[in-house]
Amino acid sequence: MRRAFLLSLLLASAMTPADAQTPASAAAKLTYPDTERDGVVDTQFGIVVSDPYRWLENDVRRDARVRDWVTAENRVTDAYLATLPGRDLFRRRMIELFDYERYGLPVRKGSRYFYTHNSGLQNQSPLYVRESLDGPERLLIDPNGWAKDGANALADWQPSDDGAHVAYAVQEGGSDWRTIHVLDVVTGQLLPDHVDWVKFSGLDWADDGSGFYYSRFPTPADGAKFQAVNENQAVYYHRLGTPQADDRLIYATPDRPKLNHGARVSDDGRWLVVTSSEGTDDRYEVTLVDLKDAQAKPRTLIPGLVNNWSYIGNRGAIFYFATNAGAPRLRIVTIDVSQPDPKAKVIVEEDLATLDGAALVGDTLMLDYLVDARSEVRRYGLDGRKMGKVDLPGIGSAAGFRGEPGSSETFFAFTSFARPSTIYRYDADKGKATVWAAPRVSFNPEDYRVEQQFFFSRDGT
Repeated sequence: MRRAFLLSLLLASAMTPADAQTPASAAAKLTYPDTERDGVVDTQFGIVVSDPYRWLENDVRRDARVRDWVTAENRVTDAYLATLPGRDLFRRRMIELFDYERYGLPVRKGSRYFYTHNSGLQNQSPLYVRESLDGPERLLIDPNGWAKDGANALADWQPSDDGAHVAYAVQEGGSDWRTIHVLDVVTGQLLPDHVDWVKFSGLDWADDGSGFYYSRFPTPADGAKFQAVNENQAVYYHRLGTPQADDRLIYATPDRPKLNHGARVSDDGRWLVVTSSEGTDDRYEVTLVDLKDAQAKPRTLIPGLVNNWSYIGNRGAIFYFATNAGAPRLRIVTIDVSQPDPKAKVIVEEDLATLDGAALVGDTLMLDYLVDARSEVRRYGLDGRKMGKVDLPGIGSAAGFRGEPGSSETFFAFTSFARPSTIYRYDADKGKATVWAAPRVSFNPEDYRVEQQFFFSRDGT
């Protein structure tokens, strides 16, 4: 039997009328602790400004006074919440709803497949590896034992191209700071490599597996770890087996300290593609560093912070980008870096739908569009020639399609109102998708049908 799927208030539907009652008399009276006032006064442009609570801006990790204030405030909040009727019911129901398997998108390196897998209620998702597509999974990294409260997380991770090592970043207690470690995939042993002061950085390996590229900030002053200004980020190369002090500076802009720099190794391993931006602004500069010529100077490919330029990949000297230059909903262009003054060539024009993602998979360009609030994935040749669409499981959202040169294999995640995130393997040459990992859930998604209906608004649109 198939039923049309309707959104419902799952929590409310689980409650009985008695559970739903919340008499005002049951709520505890809130009595907040006193907050001390300091005599801090500033004069701004001739105006005297009192700031008695500035002491609360101090770091809670280092200032006992701030820590005691937070503890007292939390005590009031927790005491009040404990009196609310129906709280245990909501807690049990939320646990039920969150208790389902979750898989991350696999990354293939060499013959190995790397991915995250959460059994349901784990605070953090462990990293696993398979020696082949359908082989048994083996636990590589379990971050759940890193902190008693489960607050330390496995952030970025990236296997080397041969699958022999994994560089991964540890995020402590929700901080933006990361510490990078390296794991031997075969033995499961940590290497002595240790990289600090990493923030807002990706990880990408040299094509020979000798080391990796990352972005870091200068070492902050003592006691200023969480107050240091995010300036003078630079790209470095870390060679395995060497101390961080020996890491080689690859790219920096000391004359423009506010720029952040992200780095990716090109698909052929020849170039380091550095994308620079100011803060969270999505207008980028793109710079190329020739990794095969140590004497070559960085080459500015796209100057100025004017438009969004997202590097997709390259095939030889032809680089592929998604950009909003002249196209608010994005289009695909190529740039021939073998030319002394290359110009962008449009190969896929802007569409009425918004381009939401792009990837190169072998010789296929995969473009994920948002069409009427649903994903539509289209296939193109390297020259922009249309090759059809990906047959998705239904109305929902698709994401992924990461690819490698010379391989038609990729993976994507699909989720909808009736189907939790399911991982599919896709063959770009054959145009065929098969389920690779489906979570175990307490219902059959096939019993439900998601429909999309359109109606005219009052103005006729």
